[in-house]
Amino acid sequence: MCLGDPSSHRSVFAPVCALALSLVPAAAFAGAWTPEAGHGEVIVTTLFDQSNTGFNQVGQFTPTPKYRSWQASIYLDYGLTDWLAATVKPSVQSSALGAPENQKFTGLGNSEIGVRGRVWQNDVSVISVQAQAQVPGTGGAANASLSGSQNIDFDFRFLGGKNFFVGALPGFVDVSLGYRFRGGQPPNEAHADLSLGVYARPDLMVLAQSFNVVSGPSTNPSYPRWAQSKAQLSLVYAVNENWRAQIGGFATLAGVNAYREYGALIALWRRF
Repeated sequence: MCLGDPSSHRSVFAPVCALALSLVPAAAFAGAWTPEAGHGEVIVTTLFDQSNTGFNQVGQFTPTPKYRSWQASIYLDYGLTDWLAATVKPSVQSSALGAPENQKFTGLGNSEIGVRGRVWQNDVSVISVQAQAQVPGTGGAANASLSGSQNIDFDFRFLGGKNFFVGALPGFVDVSLGYRFRGGQPPNEAHADLSLGVYARPDLMVLAQSFNVVSGPSTNPSYPRWAQSKAQLSLVYAVNENWRAQIGGFATLAGVNAYREYGALIALWRRF
């Protein structure tokens, strides 16, 4: 979550754009690979995160009003053809910011819709491109600082994936590099995400992920430059061929003008 300039608010920090945390993990699962035509996957995710400290303008810890958020989302990845997939992800959220701000928001969160196209593939590797629009949920919310962007954002990415073995254990690595054009006054953002999955056994995957954002420069004191690096570790258990369950945790490792967040998530995956 990016934060406002301390000189323009009553508290040490006040948020000006809601972290799209619930969008990141689900979007990263599909990665560079595309589903077959007429097939896909649905991922229902629920997560909780909180923070009472942040990173200031030079990346040092600083106390902040306590922030808590519960989010739920449904992510659909569907193969239009064997090389082109459509994605959509609506969400709902309930967020609160403690004293002295004492703000609350409950309603529709940001939603994403986009397409992902495979441009190259061999037996073990794949390269794709992706274009998405992030659409604001509850427009004109009383607490816009908690409800997320009030403008449409556009996100473009290059994705690469590769299968490999760690000894006898199969695994994969997935890399996403992109740029998000923010609507309104917030600065644009560069994104770099990494997912590493290793199957400890055929029905259990260990999934380690890193999500990183660096904004462009900004001269607007209400929307300063910001950065955040977040790590997530989870277990994904295959109940059967079509159903998988995930449980994990995440934490912010470093940042600038950003909350130091930590939390947990659970998700249910359904292939079709």
